Amino acid sequence: MKKLLFLLFSFGFTLCFSQVNKTETPPTQDHSRDHFIPEARKPAEYPGGIGAFMQEAAGKIKTNKIKGIKGKIKANARFAVNVVGEIEKVSVTGDNEDFNKEIERVLTSMRKKWKPEEYKGTPVLSWYNLPFVINFD
Repeated sequence: MKKLLFLLFSFGFTLCFSQVNKTETPPTQDHSRDHFIPEARKPAEYPGGIGAFMQEAAGKIKTNKIKGIKGKIKANARFAVNVVGEIEKVSVTGDNEDFNKEIERVLTSMRKKWKPEEYKGTPVLSWYNLPFVINFD
């Protein structure tokens, strides 16, 4: 009888302490299956506009670091503006490696923050492609 009573108590305690309390998390907004709605998008903005950004970037380029070039040099810069308004993921392509490095240095050194792009009221990462051209006479 004692063994049976001990077995029942053990079984009862096992059932009591083995239950799991399930908590359901509320669903978050999932925009992965949404259709893109252009009206719900507000593009990233630089204080003063893209013209002010290009002027500031052009003012920071040190032409003395670009060696042995005559005529026109072209480069394309691709960068992202993250959700806090900082420039990241800079990639520059062009014919002159010194010019590419200089543009990359300038873009990564810019400290003024952008107003990030918003989609449906939420800040999102946005990409920009900008051409850079310089003439040496």
